[in-house]
Amino acid sequence: MPNITKQKNAASKLIEFNMVRHIAEDATRLGHSDYDDNQPLFKGQGKILLALSQEDGLSQKELADRLNLTAQSTAEFVGKLVKKGFVTKEKSQQDKRVVIIKITDSGRENAQTATAEIPDYIKSLTDEELDQLSALFTKINANLYEQIKATNPTWFSKFHKTVTDTVRDWFL
Repeated sequence: MPNITKQKNAASKLIEFNMVRHIAEDATRLGHSDYDDNQPLFKGQGKILLALSQEDGLSQKELADRLNLTAQSTAEFVGKLVKKGFVTKEKSQQDKRVVIIKITDSGRENAQTATAEIPDYIKSLTDEELDQLSALFTKINANLYEQIKATNPTWFSKFHKTVTDTVRDWFL
């Protein structure tokens, strides 16, 4: 049985890492002239680009369902992506009430560039440390997937496929 003190220490380091990582990302973005447009890929607009990179031509409702976003958030994010030229909106040929979202070449390039970037804090690790970190995250992620699956199997199926396809396509 693992030592509870060591578990607490590891948990505190993970919390610290998440906080410091967010602060570092914010500080980096603040220095850019396009601060409002330079948001992390796995938040909001980035989730939509990732989903469309894997399966283009989805309706706003399908995007919202797949990404567990509200209809309002999805519409807002899509609107911003249209303004940036990363996606287009068009009426469905089958049902004119449905809006189909398609990723542009620029949007696909943006998604691929952002997800293929290796953070500097990862580059500072040795090969042995990278192997250890990968093994630990594999175990942690497997446990988290099981928790999600037990709580909401439908959401797990959508979420798991999106994440694993992204990692496979862009990092391996």
